[in-house]
Amino acid sequence: MARSYATVGQMLTYAVDRASLSPELQGSARVEVILRHMLEFVLMSPRSRDAFLRTVARTEHTTGSIAAAPRLRRTSPDLIAELLPSKGDSDDGARLGIALRVGGPFGTKQLREMRSALGASPHHLLLAIARHTDRAELDGEVPEGVVATSWARVGRRMPKADPGHAHLWQTLGEVGENAGRPVVQFPVNAKKLLTRTSTAREFRAHLDVLHQASRTLLGTSPHFSTRRGQTGAHLQAGVGRQRTGLEFGEIEDGTPVHFLRTGEEPVPLGIGRLDGQEEREAASERLTMLARRTAWRTEAGTPPPPGELIGEPASPELEGARLLLWAVFNPMLLRDRGFDPAPSRRQPALTATTMGLRLLHRGDDSGTEYRLWVGGDRDWRNLIPRVTREETGQRPAETYAVAPRKSQSTADFVWEVHRALRSLTI
Repeated sequence: MARSYATVGQMLTYAVDRASLSPELQGSARVEVILRHMLEFVLMSPRSRDAFLRTVARTEHTTGSIAAAPRLRRTSPDLIAELLPSKGDSDDGARLGIALRVGGPFGTKQLREMRSALGASPHHLLLAIARHTDRAELDGEVPEGVVATSWARVGRRMPKADPGHAHLWQTLGEVGENAGRPVVQFPVNAKKLLTRTSTAREFRAHLDVLHQASRTLLGTSPHFSTRRGQTGAHLQAGVGRQRTGLEFGEIEDGTPVHFLRTGEEPVPLGIGRLDGQEEREAASERLTMLARRTAWRTEAGTPPPPGELIGEPASPELEGARLLLWAVFNPMLLRDRGFDPAPSRRQPALTATTMGLRLLHRGDDSGTEYRLWVGGDRDWRNLIPRVTREETGQRPAETYAVAPRKSQSTADFVWEVHRALRSLTI
């Protein structure tokens, strides 16, 4: 079949124009709003609409149009259509709702409520489209009257069912699958950042500041957060909605160590890399003073201002290394490879020698634990990630180091680390 006059550029222009008028174009919903109108654009074609209903919605009903609609309520779908009765079907009140998601799964309860909101008729149908890994969480739990599919499946099946608009369907599938994923393609040299001893030692020195501050101010050691729904790695201690904690994050005012409360902007600690005894004593004195003033931790309190930086400011190389390592530890990317963080109580704390994240392989009932980590000695000479399968009664522990290759992109390197982790499950 000949390619149609509709182009990817026209589809995107239409979607952006319509989305710009939506009150929902804020925060994480903005991509879903754009996808809503991209899908609406493709479904303006009768041939594409019929193919979509047969192939994706799995219904023999037809409709005159499928229109985008704003989410007025939590149970509102993204697109809605009145379905025409199929042959021999006397019920003419069928309705189709299409709900779209990126970067997070639908809950079974949520789907049930969205399906109920369409009406009581057994002919009403809800089509839910999410990313492939999010769709997998619903296996065996899809409510009656709901068809759950993935953006990957849409992008794979619809070009065959509707070849005239294959380029549009492929774009929709790719945008839907990747919109919720963090971008890990950075303009940095992975090999240089992770194998240079000076960068590794600087990174370790700033981690020591985080560790000392956490022990002094909070009485605990940092570890990677396991809070559900996170789209990034968070090495932190004591962070919550009502209490201020500490986090190792983006460099600000010379330091990657910040005071942080969930939902608020980080405040720099004001302590950089400590090289000499005088700097260490000044840092200890500041931390001791802060430990005596506990009001800043409470819900009504505010973190203390950083003041003049103690120690040496962090280098740009450290920030590049942090970005790359945080991509390796990214829970969303690990989830795509079938791994979920182990419960918080089983997470390894940051120590003087290692920084790591303990993981469980989804679907593995044996209880085998896996670990993604950096370090190994007190004196860090590199930041090369290592993957470990912990020892079990059936198999000994096994560890691989995954070093970046020359000229390897950051995205390819992160993928290779996660592939090595996955290989330990075989």
